[in-house]
Amino acid sequence: MAEESNHNGDDNSKYLGKSRIFTSKSLLITLIGAILGGLIFGFVGYLAENGSLAIPRLEPLFAAPYGSVTIFSIIFGASLGSLIASLASTDRLHRDEGTEESGTALNMNKWFTWGIAVLTAAIILSAVGYIWILSAAYGNGADQESRIGYTMKNVQRIPGDTPAQVGDSMSAMFSSQTLEVPADPVAAAVMAPVASARNQTLVYGTEGGGPGDLDALVEESLSLLGDSPVIVIISAEEPAYALPAAYTAAYFRAPVVPVDEGSIPESLQNSLENGEEKVIFVAAPERLLSDRFLEEFGAFGEVNRVADENIYRHALLWARSRWDNFGWGMDENFHFDAYYNFVLANPETPEFAAAALPLAYQGNYGPLLYTQSGDLNDYVDQYFWRLSPDFFAFPSDGPFMNVRVAGNPESVSYNAQARADLALEVRSFKNQAVGVSGLAFLGWSWFFIGFFGAIWALFIMPNRLPYSSFYSRIYWPMAILVFGPVGVLAFLMAYHERPVMSMGHMAKFLRPPWARALSATVMSAGIGMALMIASMYLFQFFGLPLLRTFEFTSLYWLGSPMTTIMWLIMVIPAVIISSLFYMGPMMADMREMKYWGGVKKAVPVVTLSMVSASIGMFVTAWYVMNWRGWMSGEDLWLWVTPLWISAAAGFFVALIPNYFMVKAGWKEGEM
Repeated sequence: MAEESNHNGDDNSKYLGKSRIFTSKSLLITLIGAILGGLIFGFVGYLAENGSLAIPRLEPLFAAPYGSVTIFSIIFGASLGSLIASLASTDRLHRDEGTEESGTALNMNKWFTWGIAVLTAAIILSAVGYIWILSAAYGNGADQESRIGYTMKNVQRIPGDTPAQVGDSMSAMFSSQTLEVPADPVAAAVMAPVASARNQTLVYGTEGGGPGDLDALVEESLSLLGDSPVIVIISAEEPAYALPAAYTAAYFRAPVVPVDEGSIPESLQNSLENGEEKVIFVAAPERLLSDRFLEEFGAFGEVNRVADENIYRHALLWARSRWDNFGWGMDENFHFDAYYNFVLANPETPEFAAAALPLAYQGNYGPLLYTQSGDLNDYVDQYFWRLSPDFFAFPSDGPFMNVRVAGNPESVSYNAQARADLALEVRSFKNQAVGVSGLAFLGWSWFFIGFFGAIWALFIMPNRLPYSSFYSRIYWPMAILVFGPVGVLAFLMAYHERPVMSMGHMAKFLRPPWARALSATVMSAGIGMALMIASMYLFQFFGLPLLRTFEFTSLYWLGSPMTTIMWLIMVIPAVIISSLFYMGPMMADMREMKYWGGVKKAVPVVTLSMVSASIGMFVTAWYVMNWRGWMSGEDLWLWVTPLWISAAAGFFVALIPNYFMVKAGWKEGEM
């Protein structure tokens, strides 16, 4: 605020300078904060979307289209960063000496005003926060008993409490000839591509399989599959790392060869020396097979290490990747909805995964994924939410996905099975219900801009707008909370670089008519719209009253239709509270009249503003909810989208009568 004082020829008027929300320095710092916040949170969102970072208990966020989480994170981070930077860089301005504090002292009525605003904001934040709490409370790691049944639609358990019994189940499921292998996961990994090439069902751990000679099995595999352009190298230790690669090799019929550090099997060396160059994939982390040792394979072809020390990301790496004509390529970030299938096992019991190897190449074939026993692994859960298929018209249209659990309940719990079933449920693309849709992220982005903007306005007004009144310091933050970026823009247009005049007992911001209309609309509709949303939530929570007095009469619409009841319980309380505690006392202060005189002046203008705002809000909400299918409920991620878009629509409709009321002198719009 400029520290200058001029007279305009009126003894009661005094020019106080121009209001400036930003200085050039604070604006630059705010922009830097927005950029840094957007980059930091956007990078976190990008890592999460690409599977490098798991966000426990918020996995349903990843049901949205690829890129949505990153964009939302950028908007969230930019809003938070700009809030922190702006408040940290804002110096406090002081009023000119000799000017009065325009009604900032608190009396009983103003305490009620503050209390209602705080209560209204608390109700709104409780409503919008419910779905986040619900997701965390019932997300991965929570008890999934409500989804556990005799059979689950998307995730079934292979019969068998031991690996040998799972092997028997494989034999019973598929009618082809069998290939018996010893109870050794590494031997099963070697022989699975052989069984696939011969159209046989690999049966794990049978008595006829015997202990087996691993070198002889490798030689048999290389002899049969020697023409494959690909060879998969695994470590003879820790077979859990070998099996995801073995599933891929079994389907694509590439030989799998176990090696020890520093020793290349003679049969493998002969095959590499006598054949054409191969593409060699190494499915072991450096801890098991070092880079120096792998250099020895460089003379025989291209060497690619496809491994991650984290065993769960390791399995996902093999499920996601595709190299020319080799690999599943089930990348959730760039996939089209398809009928994907998976095997789910515990890396601590790799024998079960080995016994289920026929599912890599027969029936509903697919890659191997890993999970802990008690809960579905966070990385896998996030992957499933990203893959979860969407329907556009009918749920029966599909596509559908299927997971087979290999292991007893101690190896993979029913809890983990149920969570996987929930994550892969087919859902509407517009309203994921349990998961987040792209439309829901649009609404949440809008909401968080308003949320951080409301906090910013709450603290910036006393610091940078010391001449602003008590009431404007309440209704502007509330308006920004419900109008989002529209409210932030209106705030800047109403206050930045506006001349300030001291007129008698109060200061006024001189604005052109359109900016006065903006301010006047926020005065009456800002707190009123917040009250409408809070009322709607409360009546949704406790239930709508139905009046039967007018039943079977020509006035039935006063008690029966839900829309009528909702309009009455949302608009009428908002008009009454706004008139009694906000617009009424504010107009009394502005016009130097008694409290009830201000209320009488406020009632008609508040009513006209709120009715017009409610028309815009209800028409928009009716359209998006009933015609576009954006159903609203605080237990759905989509809840904020129709409400906050409808609130913005109500603001624009209310601008029209407020503009004419300002021109007619009913409202001033200079606070």
